Amino acid sequence: MDNVNTLRQQARLSRDPRFDGVFYIGVLSTGIYCRPICPAPTPKEENIRYFDSAIEASAQGFRPCLRCRPDSAPGSPAWIGKETTLKRALGLIQAGFLQENAIPALAEKLGVTGRYLRKLFTETLGCSPKQYALYQQILFSKKLLHETHLSVTDIAFAAGFNSVRRFNDCFQLQMQLSPTQVRRKKTHHSDAICLMLYFRPPFNWQAFHDFVNTRQITGMEWLNDNSYGRSFIYLDTKGEFTATLNPDKHAISIELTLDNPKYLYLIINRIKRIFDVDANQTVIDSVLADVLSANEDVPLGVRIPGVWNVFEAGVRSLCGESIGTHRDHVDDSRSILTRIVQCSQPHLGGEENVQTTTYFPTPDALLSALSPHGERANSAAINDINEALGEKLIAWAKFCIEHPDLDAQRDFCDSPLSSQQKGYTLLRGFGLPDLSLPLDDSDETLNDNAKSRMDNAIPWRSYLALTLANKDN
Repeated sequence: MDNVNTLRQQARLSRDPRFDGVFYIGVLSTGIYCRPICPAPTPKEENIRYFDSAIEASAQGFRPCLRCRPDSAPGSPAWIGKETTLKRALGLIQAGFLQENAIPALAEKLGVTGRYLRKLFTETLGCSPKQYALYQQILFSKKLLHETHLSVTDIAFAAGFNSVRRFNDCFQLQMQLSPTQVRRKKTHHSDAICLMLYFRPPFNWQAFHDFVNTRQITGMEWLNDNSYGRSFIYLDTKGEFTATLNPDKHAISIELTLDNPKYLYLIINRIKRIFDVDANQTVIDSVLADVLSANEDVPLGVRIPGVWNVFEAGVRSLCGESIGTHRDHVDDSRSILTRIVQCSQPHLGGEENVQTTTYFPTPDALLSALSPHGERANSAAINDINEALGEKLIAWAKFCIEHPDLDAQRDFCDSPLSSQQKGYTLLRGFGLPDLSLPLDDSDETLNDNAKSRMDNAIPWRSYLALTLANKDN
């Protein structure tokens, strides 16, 4: 047995949650595949096959375990960082790109040929990009069948299928079970959709809490010791969620309300990015531990705290947010952002219709609010924003309208953001793990020793910057 499989054997025998989703176990005697933390009796090693991803196990004819449910495992397995093009392709697929576009369009966006893209997926995952996308939709629908009250019809459309018949056929083909067979227990109706998002420990919730606490926007976000929630707009859908830490299960419980569940698959992926649940924290922290000096008392397990989308991250950066600013500066930024959000809400008419929950504006809504002849141009809150900032916000809104599908690799060189603002926007908007752009004003004057330390943290420089900022704050 080689060293990799020896490590995997030790991880599965100890059911180590740090390896959850890093690899999967196929059991020859039962024909099922499991997470390494599966509570079922451990099979003999000679009956085991190891796989880097769930879809590889499926391609070899293994069915997902109904007990440990591989559909609930954290994402981002070990191989995801080995190929930049593959990583970008997986990110676009998770964002639903192939639900409205074909493979040639995906290849063009990545700057490669369709043939190269298919070869990359086949050699790495053993399947085509389309097969990978379909399997992710099936796994997500299986999770909804287990955890929510949604009807099979709603689940079919929420997972990105255009018809219930196609959903049933694909589900039966992939799972070798029908959707109704998976949903074996009665579900109780509720207006909220409740899901569990699992992560690999450690998760430094206190660092996440402290970061968000000084930057939360009144009326749009809410926070307490072990939960965080916010409102959001996704295309023509409005919703809000509250996420509660469940440390004993290494999970975050999500309670989500939507006016339409049709984009649920894409919305859940956004929420996962906000909490960075797919981070392989064991790998990240091992690199950071080597970089940090032994006498630095720095708690690890720091995640990248995301926001809803890139546009919001850019607005926050323009208003002065960064990862390590002085408290007074953070308070000023927070005050400006709260006013911007409040004045960008639509008129509802009448005092009885005052909104208790506000939503971060879309680029069009912000442009309308800030333009001289816009709907809210005479608002006292808008008039209180200085002219220079207003012009920058208008330029950013126009840029995002012109680039509705922003790509961190290709579009940001033409954005109206400064270098530091780009760094913060890429960090919180895309969750990029290895930013070389400055994340704070202090990064502009790093000495040689500090620069060397950042270089030694590759490919996790974003996490090092956040870890050091958390220590300083």
